[in-house]
Amino acid sequence: MPTAPANLADLQIGDRVVVKRNLDHPAWMKQVPADLRDGGTRWVRDPSVVETIGIAVVVDRRHHPATPGSWQACAAKTLVRLPSGFWYDLATGLQDGSGATLIERIP
Repeated sequence: MPTAPANLADLQIGDRVVVKRNLDHPAWMKQVPADLRDGGTRWVRDPSVVETIGIAVVVDRRHHPATPGSWQACAAKTLVRLPSGFWYDLATGLQDGSGATLIERIP
């Protein structure tokens, strides 16, 4: 799993980011035969998939506090939204709820 650079934590509305595909996510991988004796398959990176999608501007920022002690317990997280409508977790850089794409800050 990719690790986000430390400089994502201070992203604000209006900051530009590079949107990339997470090439280790099954959405961008392909299945190949793994063991011909049992018909098994395995996932491998697809070399035809381009990693960089494009550049986007942060349009929203939101902090979700932790909710410990309930059946829906979750850790605190800070998210930013891009014009695509997708939210990205600033702790990892990954698309929230999916992980199929990730963001990196433009220096």
